[in-house]
Amino acid sequence: MMLKRILLNKWTKKLAGKLTVFGQYHRLVRPFHVNLMYFDEKIGPDKKPNVGDLLSKITFGYLLDHKGISSLRSKRGTVRIAFIGSVIQFLTADAVVYGSGFLFDYVAQQFAKKKLKLDVRAVRGPLTRQKLIEIGYTVPEVYGDPAILLPLFYLPQKTTEKKDFLVIPHWKTVDKHVSMGYPVLSPLTDDWQHFVDEIASARLVISSSLHGLILAEAYGIPAILLNEVEKGNLFKYQDYYFSTGRTEFPAATTVADGLAMPAPNVPDLEHLKRGLLDAFPTDVFKTA
Repeated sequence: MMLKRILLNKWTKKLAGKLTVFGQYHRLVRPFHVNLMYFDEKIGPDKKPNVGDLLSKITFGYLLDHKGISSLRSKRGTVRIAFIGSVIQFLTADAVVYGSGFLFDYVAQQFAKKKLKLDVRAVRGPLTRQKLIEIGYTVPEVYGDPAILLPLFYLPQKTTEKKDFLVIPHWKTVDKHVSMGYPVLSPLTDDWQHFVDEIASARLVISSSLHGLILAEAYGIPAILLNEVEKGNLFKYQDYYFSTGRTEFPAATTVADGLAMPAPNVPDLEHLKRGLLDAFPTDVFKTA
Protein backbone atom coordinates (compact mmCIF):
# COMPACT_ATOMS: atom_id res chain seq x y z
CA MET A 1 0.00 0.00 0.00
CA MET A 2 2.84 2.38 0.87
CA LEU A 3 4.61 1.67 -2.45
CA LYS A 4 1.36 2.21 -4.35
CA ARG A 5 0.87 5.56 -2.61
CA ILE A 6 4.46 6.64 -3.41
CA LEU A 7 4.08 5.71 -7.09
CA LEU A 8 0.74 7.48 -7.28
CA ASN A 9 2.23 10.64 -5.75
CA LYS A 10 5.11 10.56 -8.23
CA TRP A 11 2.72 10.09 -11.15
CA THR A 12 0.47 12.88 -9.90
CA LYS A 13 3.44 15.22 -9.48
CA LYS A 14 4.75 14.41 -12.95
CA LEU A 15 1.33 14.98 -14.50
CA ALA A 16 0.96 18.27 -12.64
CA GLY A 17 4.32 19.35 -14.01
CA LYS A 18 3.12 18.72 -17.55
CA LEU A 19 -0.26 20.40 -17.19
CA THR A 20 0.49 23.39 -14.95
CA VAL A 21 2.91 26.30 -14.73
CA PHE A 22 5.55 25.25 -12.19
CA GLY A 23 3.17 22.84 -10.48
CA GLN A 24 0.68 25.54 -9.43
CA TYR A 25 -2.71 23.91 -9.92
CA HIS A 26 -4.54 27.21 -10.48
CA ARG A 27 -2.28 27.98 -13.48
CA LEU A 28 -2.99 25.46 -16.22
CA VAL A 29 -0.81 25.34 -19.33
CA ARG A 30 -2.86 26.35 -22.38
CA PRO A 31 -2.64 23.72 -25.13
CA PHE A 32 -1.51 24.96 -28.55
CA HIS A 33 -0.46 28.29 -27.05
CA VAL A 34 2.82 29.86 -25.98
CA ASN A 35 2.97 29.72 -22.18
CA LEU A 36 5.23 32.01 -20.17
CA MET A 37 6.87 30.10 -17.30
CA TYR A 38 7.18 32.41 -14.32
CA PHE A 39 6.35 32.31 -10.62
CA ASP A 40 3.42 34.34 -9.32
CA GLU A 41 3.82 33.47 -5.66
CA LYS A 42 3.24 36.21 -3.11
CA ILE A 43 5.64 36.06 -0.20
CA GLY A 44 6.72 37.98 2.88
CA PRO A 45 4.55 39.50 5.60
CA ASP A 46 2.65 41.67 3.11
CA LYS A 47 2.21 38.87 0.54
CA LYS A 48 3.69 40.55 -2.50
CA PRO A 49 5.49 39.13 -5.55
CA ASN A 50 9.22 39.20 -6.05
CA VAL A 51 10.03 41.97 -8.50
CA GLY A 52 11.97 39.65 -10.82
CA ASP A 53 8.96 37.35 -11.19
CA LEU A 54 6.70 40.34 -11.79
CA LEU A 55 9.02 41.75 -14.44
CA SER A 56 8.98 38.48 -16.35
CA LYS A 57 5.34 38.99 -17.30
CA ILE A 58 5.75 42.74 -17.86
CA THR A 59 8.83 42.55 -20.09
CA PHE A 60 7.42 39.61 -22.05
CA GLY A 61 4.33 41.67 -22.83
CA TYR A 62 6.42 44.62 -23.99
CA LEU A 63 8.46 42.34 -26.27
CA LEU A 64 5.33 40.87 -27.82
CA ASP A 65 4.16 44.38 -28.69
CA HIS A 66 7.62 45.32 -29.97
CA LYS A 67 7.66 42.30 -32.26
CA GLY A 68 4.10 42.88 -33.45
CA ILE A 69 2.82 39.64 -31.92
CA SER A 70 -0.85 39.94 -30.98
CA SER A 71 -1.72 36.32 -30.18
CA LEU A 72 -0.25 33.64 -27.94
CA ARG A 73 -1.35 30.90 -30.30
CA SER A 74 1.51 28.54 -31.07
CA LYS A 75 2.81 27.45 -34.44
CA ARG A 76 4.09 24.14 -33.07
CA GLY A 77 1.80 22.67 -30.43
CA THR A 78 2.04 23.62 -26.77
CA VAL A 79 5.10 25.79 -26.09
CA ARG A 80 6.63 26.84 -22.78
CA ILE A 81 9.10 29.72 -22.52
CA ALA A 82 11.50 30.11 -19.59
CA PHE A 83 12.15 33.82 -19.36
CA ILE A 84 13.44 36.16 -16.62
CA GLY A 85 14.98 34.61 -13.54
CA SER A 86 16.64 31.47 -12.20
CA VAL A 87 13.88 29.18 -13.42
CA ILE A 88 15.52 26.56 -15.65
CA GLN A 89 15.86 24.00 -12.85
CA PHE A 90 12.13 24.28 -12.10
CA LEU A 91 11.05 23.26 -15.61
CA THR A 92 9.08 20.02 -15.74
CA ALA A 93 8.41 19.84 -19.48
CA ASP A 94 10.17 20.70 -22.75
CA ALA A 95 10.69 24.43 -23.17
CA VAL A 96 12.22 27.33 -25.06
CA VAL A 97 14.85 29.12 -22.96
CA TYR A 98 15.22 32.87 -23.47
CA GLY A 99 17.47 34.66 -20.98
CA SER A 100 16.93 32.35 -18.00
CA GLY A 101 19.60 30.91 -15.73
CA PHE A 102 20.25 28.35 -13.03
CA LEU A 103 19.85 29.41 -9.42
CA PHE A 104 22.90 27.53 -8.12
CA ASP A 105 25.68 25.65 -9.91
CA TYR A 106 24.89 22.26 -8.36
CA VAL A 107 21.26 22.14 -9.59
CA ALA A 108 22.37 21.50 -13.18
CA GLN A 109 23.11 17.82 -12.59
CA GLN A 110 19.79 17.40 -10.81
CA PHE A 111 18.05 19.08 -13.75
CA ALA A 112 19.79 16.74 -16.21
CA LYS A 113 17.90 13.76 -14.73
CA LYS A 114 14.63 15.22 -16.03
CA LYS A 115 15.82 14.60 -19.62
CA LEU A 116 13.86 17.51 -21.06
CA LYS A 117 14.22 18.93 -24.55
CA LEU A 118 15.32 22.55 -24.49
CA ASP A 119 15.31 24.95 -27.42
CA VAL A 120 17.83 27.46 -26.09
CA ARG A 121 17.82 30.90 -27.73
CA ALA A 122 19.66 32.86 -25.01
CA VAL A 123 20.75 32.37 -21.41
CA ARG A 124 21.44 34.80 -18.59
CA GLY A 125 25.19 34.31 -18.72
CA PRO A 126 28.18 32.11 -19.57
CA LEU A 127 28.01 30.08 -16.35
CA THR A 128 24.50 28.86 -17.16
CA ARG A 129 25.63 28.17 -20.73
CA GLN A 130 28.58 26.12 -19.48
CA LYS A 131 26.36 24.05 -17.18
CA LEU A 132 23.84 23.35 -19.92
CA ILE A 133 26.58 22.31 -22.35
CA GLU A 134 28.10 20.01 -19.71
CA ILE A 135 24.83 18.11 -19.42
CA GLY A 136 24.39 17.78 -23.16
CA TYR A 137 22.48 20.79 -24.50
CA THR A 138 23.36 22.97 -27.48
CA VAL A 139 23.52 26.58 -26.32
CA PRO A 140 24.26 29.67 -28.45
CA GLU A 141 26.60 32.30 -27.07
CA VAL A 142 23.79 34.81 -26.58
CA TYR A 143 23.63 36.32 -23.10
CA GLY A 144 21.46 38.65 -21.09
CA ASP A 145 18.70 38.80 -18.52
CA PRO A 146 15.70 40.19 -20.46
CA ALA A 147 15.14 42.78 -17.71
CA ILE A 148 17.97 44.79 -19.30
CA LEU A 149 15.52 45.52 -22.14
CA LEU A 150 13.05 47.34 -19.90
CA PRO A 151 14.55 50.83 -20.57
CA LEU A 152 13.55 50.38 -24.22
CA PHE A 153 9.92 50.39 -23.13
CA TYR A 154 9.61 52.25 -19.83
CA LEU A 155 10.90 55.72 -18.99
CA PRO A 156 11.05 56.36 -15.21
CA GLN A 157 9.24 59.28 -13.64
CA LYS A 158 11.66 62.14 -13.07
CA THR A 159 12.26 63.36 -9.53
CA THR A 160 13.48 66.78 -8.49
CA GLU A 161 15.84 65.40 -5.86
CA LYS A 162 18.25 62.50 -6.24
CA LYS A 163 18.95 60.13 -3.36
CA ASP A 164 22.63 59.69 -2.59
CA PHE A 165 22.12 55.94 -2.38
CA LEU A 166 19.43 53.27 -2.15
CA VAL A 167 19.59 49.86 -0.44
CA ILE A 168 17.70 46.88 -1.91
CA PRO A 169 18.26 44.04 0.56
CA HIS A 170 16.92 40.50 0.63
CA TRP A 171 13.27 40.76 1.65
CA LYS A 172 14.00 38.96 4.93
CA THR A 173 16.43 41.69 6.00
CA VAL A 174 14.44 44.76 4.94
CA ASP A 175 13.44 45.63 8.51
CA LYS A 176 17.04 45.36 9.70
CA HIS A 177 18.24 47.90 7.17
CA VAL A 178 15.30 50.21 7.78
CA SER A 179 16.12 50.18 11.51
CA MET A 180 19.66 51.30 10.64
CA GLY A 181 18.24 54.42 9.00
CA TYR A 182 19.06 53.54 5.39
CA PRO A 183 16.80 54.42 2.45
CA VAL A 184 15.44 50.97 1.65
CA LEU A 185 13.50 49.57 -1.30
CA SER A 186 11.97 46.11 -0.83
CA PRO A 187 12.32 43.65 -3.73
CA LEU A 188 8.80 42.46 -2.90
CA THR A 189 6.34 44.70 -4.70
CA ASP A 190 3.20 44.72 -6.80
CA ASP A 191 4.18 48.10 -8.28
CA TRP A 192 7.11 47.51 -10.62
CA GLN A 193 6.97 51.06 -12.00
CA HIS A 194 7.51 52.54 -8.54
CA PHE A 195 10.39 50.10 -8.05
CA VAL A 196 12.07 51.29 -11.25
CA ASP A 197 11.33 54.95 -10.48
CA GLU A 198 12.99 54.65 -7.07
CA ILE A 199 16.10 53.04 -8.54
CA ALA A 200 16.35 55.74 -11.21
CA SER A 201 16.13 58.42 -8.50
CA ALA A 202 19.34 57.22 -6.80
CA ARG A 203 22.97 58.01 -7.51
CA LEU A 204 24.08 54.59 -6.25
CA VAL A 205 22.32 51.29 -5.58
CA ILE A 206 23.58 48.75 -3.04
CA SER A 207 21.62 45.55 -3.55
CA SER A 208 21.48 41.88 -2.66
CA SER A 209 18.56 41.56 -5.10
CA LEU A 210 19.91 40.49 -8.48
CA HIS A 211 17.21 42.44 -10.29
CA GLY A 212 17.98 45.45 -8.16
CA LEU A 213 21.50 45.33 -9.61
CA ILE A 214 20.36 44.55 -13.15
CA LEU A 215 17.76 47.32 -13.29
CA ALA A 216 20.12 49.85 -11.75
CA GLU A 217 22.76 49.20 -14.41
CA ALA A 218 20.15 49.00 -17.19
CA TYR A 219 19.04 52.53 -16.24
CA GLY A 220 22.61 53.81 -15.94
CA ILE A 221 22.88 53.80 -12.13
CA PRO A 222 26.11 52.47 -10.53
CA ALA A 223 25.43 49.38 -8.43
CA ILE A 224 27.29 47.39 -5.77
CA LEU A 225 26.41 43.87 -4.71
CA LEU A 226 25.44 43.59 -1.04
CA ASN A 227 26.76 40.15 -0.23
CA GLU A 228 23.86 38.92 1.87
CA VAL A 229 22.81 36.34 -0.69
CA GLU A 230 20.96 33.03 -0.55
CA LYS A 231 23.14 30.29 0.98
CA GLY A 232 26.16 32.50 0.31
CA ASN A 233 26.09 31.22 -3.28
CA LEU A 234 27.10 33.84 -5.87
CA PHE A 235 26.41 31.72 -8.97
CA LYS A 236 23.50 33.74 -10.38
CA TYR A 237 25.28 37.05 -9.69
CA GLN A 238 28.50 35.87 -11.34
CA ASP A 239 26.42 34.59 -14.26
CA TYR A 240 25.04 38.10 -14.82
CA TYR A 241 28.31 39.94 -14.26
CA PHE A 242 30.24 37.57 -16.52
CA SER A 243 27.65 38.15 -19.27
CA THR A 244 28.77 41.80 -19.29
CA GLY A 245 32.44 40.84 -19.57
CA ARG A 246 33.26 41.48 -15.90
CA THR A 247 35.03 38.66 -14.08
CA GLU A 248 35.56 40.93 -11.11
CA PHE A 249 32.86 43.12 -9.58
CA PRO A 250 32.33 45.20 -6.45
CA ALA A 251 30.79 43.41 -3.48
CA ALA A 252 30.29 44.72 0.04
CA THR A 253 29.55 42.76 3.20
CA THR A 254 27.72 45.73 4.73
CA VAL A 255 26.05 48.88 3.44
CA ALA A 256 28.72 50.95 5.20
CA ASP A 257 31.42 49.07 3.28
CA GLY A 258 29.57 49.75 0.04
CA LEU A 259 29.35 53.46 0.78
CA ALA A 260 33.10 53.55 1.38
CA MET A 261 33.79 52.12 -2.09
CA PRO A 262 34.19 54.26 -5.19
CA ALA A 263 31.12 54.13 -7.41
CA PRO A 264 31.72 51.47 -10.09
CA ASN A 265 31.43 52.08 -13.79
CA VAL A 266 28.14 51.12 -15.41
CA PRO A 267 28.64 48.51 -18.17
CA ASP A 268 27.59 49.09 -21.77
CA LEU A 269 24.68 46.68 -22.27
CA GLU A 270 23.87 47.59 -25.88
CA HIS A 271 25.51 44.48 -27.34
CA LEU A 272 23.54 42.23 -25.00
CA LYS A 273 20.31 44.08 -25.78
CA ARG A 274 20.77 43.66 -29.53
CA GLY A 275 21.55 39.98 -29.10
CA LEU A 276 18.45 39.41 -27.00
CA LEU A 277 16.16 41.29 -29.38
CA ASP A 278 17.48 39.27 -32.33
CA ALA A 279 17.11 35.99 -30.41
CA PHE A 280 13.47 36.48 -29.36
CA PRO A 281 11.60 33.33 -30.49
CA THR A 282 9.09 34.97 -32.83
CA ASP A 283 9.02 31.76 -34.90
CA VAL A 284 7.04 29.83 -32.25
CA PHE A 285 4.06 32.16 -32.52
CA LYS A 286 1.27 31.63 -35.02
CA THR A 287 0.95 34.93 -36.85
CA ALA A 288 -1.94 34.16 -39.16
